[in-house]
Amino acid sequence: MTRGRWILAAGLGAALGPTASSPPSRASTPASPDAEAEADAGLVAKAAVPGPPIDSSSPPDGSDAWPSACSFRYPLCVRPAPGTPGSVAAAALLAAERAWRVVTGALALPPPDGGLDGAWQVYLVDGAEARVRAPSLLDARDLRGHIDRASSFAAVDRRTPPGCALDVALARAVARGSLWRAAPATDAGSADAAVEAIAQLATPCSTGQERDDAIDFEAAPERTVVDARSPSFNRGAAMFFAWLDRRFGARPGAVLLGLWAVAPTMTPPDACRWAGTPTGFDVLRASLGSALWQGSTLDDVFAAFAAARASMDPAPSLTWNIAWPLQARRLASAEPVGPTGASYVLVDHASAPRGAKLRVEAAWEDYARMRWIVLKLDAAGKVLEELPIASADRATEAAKTIENLDDVSRVVVLGVNLGSTEMPFDPDDGVWEPHGWLLTLRSEDTR
Repeated sequence: MTRGRWILAAGLGAALGPTASSPPSRASTPASPDAEAEADAGLVAKAAVPGPPIDSSSPPDGSDAWPSACSFRYPLCVRPAPGTPGSVAAAALLAAERAWRVVTGALALPPPDGGLDGAWQVYLVDGAEARVRAPSLLDARDLRGHIDRASSFAAVDRRTPPGCALDVALARAVARGSLWRAAPATDAGSADAAVEAIAQLATPCSTGQERDDAIDFEAAPERTVVDARSPSFNRGAAMFFAWLDRRFGARPGAVLLGLWAVAPTMTPPDACRWAGTPTGFDVLRASLGSALWQGSTLDDVFAAFAAARASMDPAPSLTWNIAWPLQARRLASAEPVGPTGASYVLVDHASAPRGAKLRVEAAWEDYARMRWIVLKLDAAGKVLEELPIASADRATEAAKTIENLDDVSRVVVLGVNLGSTEMPFDPDDGVWEPHGWLLTLRSEDTR
């Protein structure tokens, strides 16, 4: 094992809870020379994929003359646009202090870096400018260290009402500023989702937007979980990062902090894009080996999230919702499935003959690694049993007969795309190749 990958595995391992750290880590198991060479070859190939562009920003025009209200507790200042009532600036400063205290204190994330200005600046600007800039922007790269880090500033809509909405806005801003300092090369989709997960941990209230974002995310479960095509979907993807944190973290925020802390990148000073590796998913791949059971991999984590997602609120949109297939039904994917995405097919058991079995036969496109799982649900939507459908490596079909369904209300057949057969999942790809599938369902009488 190379030293770099050992650091990734050991660093996040310290943040994982008992479930993840009890079994021996796959990343810490000595590999054969051939396996090691293949892994190194994969890392070299991935290095060709650049990270996100390095787009620095400037504070609002004329902001040098804007008034400043600075904290006595933390290195941060609020800079309201001219004409902003003093009460608004005071409320924003208090909200920023609350966010700073939780994000950098209880959650132990690194504080945002204000750069040459010293104090981290929060600009209260008009709504349109805030939407373009929000929540925190890159100010400048710090070229003094041997790993990437950056200073930043925040732009918050000065019309945000005090209370929960302002607290959430400042929590997002402080969390994003922390990420700029710790792991500025993080792809946009992962950054938005992880920042939203941190903001939800840091604020004890909800504005209602969080549920709207989650609904947008669950409306397109076939999309890659970090597909940064819309701000609402990106924020809704906090469901994935929050699930990771709850499932594997030793304490709230531990996994998110680990993703940032042990993914150091080293970008050349003259580069126009951040270095492409390592990514947060590289950290997960190295650190979550054997986290679910001895020998489990990140693929199994993706599959576990897809199964857990079926019971979440809001639930993912269904590709198909059909009655019990007394006659064989052949169903095609309405939307192809991107890597880490999933399709859900619900079968109502109400009209099934007693003792009937369900035959499930799935086929999918080449170069995709699909995992199929059957969930038995009761009338309340609780998962009674989870049954994976086994398939060979690089296979394009799988089948299983599901039995003991008399006490089941509904059956969910889900297919999750684990990524290409050629390359591991990389969030910096930006555009991923989705794949279609064909599902055959039919009732089998036991008589």
